[in-house]
This record gives sequence, structure tokens and C-alpha cells, in this order.
Amino acid sequence: MAAVAAHQVRGPLSSVRLRLELLLDRLAAAPGADARREVRGVLREVGRLSQVLEQVLAWGTVEQESDAPMETVDALGVAAARVDTWDVLASVRGVRLGLDGIATTGSQVRGSLEQCLDVFLDNALHVTPDGGCVTVTVHESSAEVRVEVCDQGPGMTEEEISHACEPFWRGSAGRGRQGTGLGLTIAGALLRASGGRLELGRAPTGGLRAVAVLPRAE
Repeated sequence: MAAVAAHQVRGPLSSVRLRLELLLDRLAAAPGADARREVRGVLREVGRLSQVLEQVLAWGTVEQESDAPMETVDALGVAAARVDTWDVLASVRGVRLGLDGIATTGSQVRGSLEQCLDVFLDNALHVTPDGGCVTVTVHESSAEVRVEVCDQGPGMTEEEISHACEPFWRGSAGRGRQGTGLGLTIAGALLRASGGRLELGRAPTGGLRAVAVLPRAE
């Protein structure tokens, strides 16, 4: 149902966005600052709705990927790329973003680790205060690859952790924040489809530790 709904709405929404962008270009050459400001506001809302639809679509399809082809993934390389991408936002928020670990190769459904780290880092940067630090660490064992993100936010209670992967659920730190509440749900589903799992716990820094666990590639 989620996949069908997202597919049905995504087309018209893209059309509306395109028309608004064309209108904004026309208004740029004409007076009317209030009108341009209103159009920009509508475009921001359309962008937010598009993000919500993409997450709902991912949720509706990811559980069907049990037979999806697997690929090998350079865990440290993916982690470095995501840290580099999110470092701009971290700097704006006054948060240090660090990376440590070893080069290791895991097995995944295409794009799983990248999407999981985007969810983890988005959450971590939201809750970590100005002057705090978010660390990404890559480990391995004989059978698993572990990529963890630790923040310095308020963390979660055991009760909150037990509900964190439920669709649309929000902990106390996420209340009042825009989004769908599907990020960890989708991350957990992607990792299960890859033969791995999502782990949540208390970080040594006192915040939350979110870990993407993948099987090591042979």
C-alpha cells in the first residue's frame, strides 16, 4: 500500500514542483517580492513532501528485497564519503565529525550502508549540542563488519530503544522535528535484507550508539 501510494502521488508532485520553478523564474524578472517569497515557501514544502514520499516508498519496498542481488561494499570508503558529505552541516551546527577504523569489505543489498549512515548521521547531528562531537568508527570481526555512529545527545532509554525501529515512532529527542519517523525503520529493514542487523545502545560519550552490522564479504 505504501509503495502504491507513493508511486501514485510522486508524479503529480513532480509536475507541481516543475511548474512552481518555472513560475519563480518568471517572477524573478518582475516586481513582487511577496509573491516570490510565497512561491519559495511552497517549493520548500513540496521538497519536504517529496522527501516524505521517498521514505514511504523505500519502506514499502525494502522488505521485498530478500532476494535482491548482493554486492560487496568498501565499508571504510562509504563511511568516509558520508562523513565528507555531512561535514558541511556539522560545521554549520558547531559539531565536530570524526572518522576512525580499518579498511574492510562487507556484503549488502545495493546502497544499504550509505542509506543507513545517512539516517544515523542525520539523527546524530540533530541531537548533538554545539561544541559536541559525532564519531563514525568501522570495525570487523571474523564474520561481520560493524560501522557505528556515536553522538553526544541525550541518548535513549531502554524503553525508547525497544520502540525505535517501529514505523513513525519518535523518541523524546525527536519530538517537534520534521520528518516521517521512518529512518531507523528503513535502516533496519535494509540491514536485515543484507543479512545483517541494526543495533542501538548507549555510546561511551553518553549519547546514542547506532551500529550497522553487515556480513563480511568472502
